[in-house]
Amino acid sequence: MGYETDNPTNLFMDNQNALALSKNPISNARAKHIDIRHHFVCDAIQDNVIWVQHISMEDMMADSLTKALGHEKYWRCTTHMGMC
Repeated sequence: MGYETDNPTNLFMDNQNALALSKNPISNARAKHIDIRHHFVCDAIQDNVIWVQHISMEDMMADSLTKALGHEKYWRCTTHMGMC
């Protein structure tokens, strides 16, 4: 986007397998189907543009934007995002 920053952008995910694959791009039998051009996350991590971190499923605030949630979790997610 043209903005310079000294710190990488944090990318939070709750998928342990995707996290492991992004931090260790060594090919294994289960990841062979992923085309090399789709490994841009690994390149962005190596270039210090993003940093991936694990977050528990209960704490994933983006769920309110992608899933139908119960009232309690919806309220918690929107409150943490400052939408209330």
